[in-house]
Amino acid sequence: MAGVIVLSDQISASNSDVLQGTRLQTVPQGGFLTFEFSAEECSSSNNAVVSVQMPNGDTPLNEVLIPYNGYDAANGVLHAQSKMQITLPVQQGGHAVVSVTETGTTVVTFRITYTPA
Repeated sequence: MAGVIVLSDQISASNSDVLQGTRLQTVPQGGFLTFEFSAEECSSSNNAVVSVQMPNGDTPLNEVLIPYNGYDAANGVLHAQSKMQITLPVQQGGHAVVSVTETGTTVVTFRITYTPA
């Protein structure tokens, strides 16, 4: 039986499959994935978007703009007041594809948490 798995990092360039090569490359059993994102900048010239395709083919997030964290001095922190967060059910054995596409220059902080059902 799998327990909670938490992945977190910062991305400073586009990444087409954030979960590739991680413990969440394959979902260990049915449960929930919580996605949290924040960017150090979100302007027309410097921003990032995120897309999520679930193992069953659903695409709940499709090029959604990642919000600015609101705290210049605290990049790398996911602030409850400014982060984007969504929790989705996930089936065992599949691979959720999480892609982040950057325009200009920004750093994205993310945390993805798997919680078994």
